[in-house]
Amino acid sequence: MTLTSFSVRKLVVSLGLVTSIIILSACGFQPVYRKNAETGYASNQYLQTVRITPIPDRPGQILHNMLRDRMNPLGQPRQPLYSLNTIVEESTKGLAVRLDNTVSRTNLTIVVKYTLIKLSNRSSVYTGTARATNSFDELDDPYTNLVAEDTARERVLRQVADDISLQLGAYFTKAAK
Repeated sequence: MTLTSFSVRKLVVSLGLVTSIIILSACGFQPVYRKNAETGYASNQYLQTVRITPIPDRPGQILHNMLRDRMNPLGQPRQPLYSLNTIVEESTKGLAVRLDNTVSRTNLTIVVKYTLIKLSNRSSVYTGTARATNSFDELDDPYTNLVAEDTARERVLRQVADDISLQLGAYFTKAAK
């Protein structure tokens, strides 16, 4: 019985896959949304116990809605166990300058500092920072610039909301052990 190059390649790929699974299980890797054997909750169920406090200004409202969509898809919890407080800081910086000294490309950076507070004893249990940057072109039309900036802001806030929900999911997974 001779092995063709296709059979050898298939064997090598299979062995590589089995080896990678063994290595991942040995390093302590665990899925974030896995149910905890002791509590029976997954981290996304813990996320649903977090009340997201209102955030001022329009970027704050957008972030609040994005966080609510990720953490509380069924709406704010009736009896929350945690509260999420956030501070949003937004900055812009010109990147490229035309010959007439006007900016042609701008970076939009949003930094969100957040604190997870356990409501039973009003203590801070987790503090973190999420940061994202996106850029947009500035043209001669003010309306186009406004739309480009709003689109960049929405992309940045989506990235920040994803980051916050993942960090809190990892916290709950670790805390539930």
